[in-house]
Amino acid sequence: MSDQTKKPNDGTPHQAEPGKRLDRKAEPALTPAQARKKKEKRIMIIMIVAAVIMVAAAAVVLLVNRLFKEPELPPVGPTQSDAPNHSPEPGESDEPEFKLDTVEPKVGGERKSAKIFTILIFGSDETSGLTDTMMVATYDVTNQRATVMSLPRDTLINSSARPNISAKKLNAVYNVYGKGDEGIEALKNEVSEIVGFTPDYYVQIDWELVGEMVDAIGGVWFDNPYHMEYYDPYQDLNIYQERGYRFIDGDDAMQIVRWRENNPGVASGGTGSDLDRLNVQHTFLKAVLKETLQIKTLFKVNQLMELFNSRVKSNLALEEMLWFAREAVVGGLQVDDVEFCTMPNVYGSYYQFGRDWYFVCPNQGKLLPLINESLNPFKEEVTIKQLDLMSVSADGSLRSSTGRLAAPELGEIPVRETPPPEESEAPVESGEPSTSDPVESDPLESGAVSSDPAGGDPGPVATDSPPAEPSAPVDVPAGPVDGGPEQSAAAPGGEDITSWGDTPD
Repeated sequence: MSDQTKKPNDGTPHQAEPGKRLDRKAEPALTPAQARKKKEKRIMIIMIVAAVIMVAAAAVVLLVNRLFKEPELPPVGPTQSDAPNHSPEPGESDEPEFKLDTVEPKVGGERKSAKIFTILIFGSDETSGLTDTMMVATYDVTNQRATVMSLPRDTLINSSARPNISAKKLNAVYNVYGKGDEGIEALKNEVSEIVGFTPDYYVQIDWELVGEMVDAIGGVWFDNPYHMEYYDPYQDLNIYQERGYRFIDGDDAMQIVRWRENNPGVASGGTGSDLDRLNVQHTFLKAVLKETLQIKTLFKVNQLMELFNSRVKSNLALEEMLWFAREAVVGGLQVDDVEFCTMPNVYGSYYQFGRDWYFVCPNQGKLLPLINESLNPFKEEVTIKQLDLMSVSADGSLRSSTGRLAAPELGEIPVRETPPPEESEAPVESGEPSTSDPVESDPLESGAVSSDPAGGDPGPVATDSPPAEPSAPVDVPAGPVDGGPEQSAAAPGGEDITSWGDTPD
């Protein structure tokens, strides 16, 4: 038989063909005891892995509980219903002084929901000490709703601090009381006279926080409604922002929130009013909020902690502020659930020291419904009795909704100075009448100033010139509202003159 006809299994040994896998050896059969032991070993490994996962999860929970802490609400003070009636003793003056005690007890008691909080947010200028940004925020964590109301910086308050009207504006309170803790308490008190309740917490921000916060969240997309161009080396302002929808970083954000108006001759596309500027700021805050309310923000906790530690002063602990952020993100708060608004107001002026001083007053008819529907955290409704609101009378004098003025002289009708006629140096020929015209008096930029009660200085005067024409007529109530004083229909204008931070005059 030839080799070609020999089969591979003819009893002759042979090697496996190249590339062919070796046959797997059969595993020896396990005894029942060995099989049980092997199964127990696998179960033990699974249990160890599960224990490690549980320990890691527990560590994460402990870390989260350490980073996020629910705030405790401050103790409730006396309400209007249970406050004792006080009758002045013989010889005791019933005229209130400008102090931290409120005129009437504010609302309190049971809250509208289990977790509803109020916060005063403000930013002050380091040089002047004026609080050019003031907002009252109410956050209902239970129902995931929030309202943020801006308070115009030039809101007139019932104050005895210094004769000048500019020292009686809301933005001067923090400085008049010496800044620091006393200034903060005074500002909280004056805000309570406007909204009828004392904010639970305060947050004082450094303006650099705006730009750094935008950079921390990775920037925002924003539709800038105006062309912004303003250069002022004295205030270190160099603003140039094109109109339109685009990506905004921290530097762009600082320019947008500090913009007030364009340089002369440069059109912005708006009316140039402060109301336009405030609307821009509210729209920009919504853009920042939309980006912040993302799950990815929770992974930037360390960066946010460093930012808050360096730029924020508050009676809220850092863990409590982060708790609000977590509740908003995890709870599903949307931008549409946050209402931004400005305190309803009317524009007014008062003649003093030979010139007109301009300010804004609350519009009582519109303010009270806004407070009770969106801001008041208590079931008890705010009434005019809890508020101390200033207004202008038809005769040009000032009045308070309490019926009493801390500076009684403001209730007197202001007398305008009549400039004397100019004497002609040239002799007048007989039979010819004098053609000399009266010369307008030079308005006094400042009058006699007495020392203020706290030894503070309200700093530079903000916005004491008439504003641009309002973009829309103002709805001024024709008569008294809720027992309050009659609003002056003669008060000119209607826009508020709020500003954010360091803005050009």
